[in-house]
Amino acid sequence: MSKVALVTGASSGIGRDLALMLAREGYSVALVARRVEILEKVADDIASIGGRAEVFKADLSMYSDSSNLVRSVVEKLGRIDVLINNAGFAIYGPIDEINDEDIQRIFWVNVISPTILIKEASRYMKKAGGGCIVNIVTLAVYTPIPWLSLYNATKAALKALTDTLRIELSPYGVRVIGVYPGYVDTDFHRNVVLTNSSMKHRWSVRGSSIAPVLRSSEVASEVVKRIKDPGFNGDIVIGARYRLLRWLAHHFSGLVVRAIKNSYINSYIKIQG
Repeated sequence: MSKVALVTGASSGIGRDLALMLAREGYSVALVARRVEILEKVADDIASIGGRAEVFKADLSMYSDSSNLVRSVVEKLGRIDVLINNAGFAIYGPIDEINDEDIQRIFWVNVISPTILIKEASRYMKKAGGGCIVNIVTLAVYTPIPWLSLYNATKAALKALTDTLRIELSPYGVRVIGVYPGYVDTDFHRNVVLTNSSMKHRWSVRGSSIAPVLRSSEVASEVVKRIKDPGFNGDIVIGARYRLLRWLAHHFSGLVVRAIKNSYINSYIKIQG
């Protein structure tokens, strides 16, 4: 029986590329997202290269979908060897403009659902004597970014979960990998929730000013490489410049915070004034 990988957010971007690359490595892939018609196209692409994929429609902001997902995958595919928590979204705008429903939804999709999936998957992995959990976090957790407060908060929680479970699950042969991408050219940035129309221009300017822009395939390739390496159980930062940014944020946090304040807050105040 081939190994099984569950990939959330598999309809596009990093998730889609991960699914295709894992299928090429011989994994049966459980494709998870809300848009079934797009998942079916991904499944067809996997079938065209001789792989196997099953589609699982799930809204990860819903408890019932999150809690039943791993069991459904195991019932259909027989096991689970790799869990990739890739699904997520961002809200961009002042905290006082974010509605309560979006606050609940971002914590569900970015933190609570991955936690539930890890809880369920780890039970199977511990019994099987090993497995691999991959959490797609973000380089943004190392810097406080105004108007991305909830995205930063949820991803910081996912980072803490990743770091802690890496230790907790290691005696059972379960690896926990954290992935910290910089700016990746995917639908994630096009689908960000904006709190008001004036944020649209600021978001587009922010994205175009960040370099280098990574391809989703670059990120996916590095992740699959590390999944295949049984000795790897740590964090992934893709790109020398992004590794430097993380180092600077860690060792010179005060300077980084001041730079962010000058770049974002002061310019925002000028615009509002």
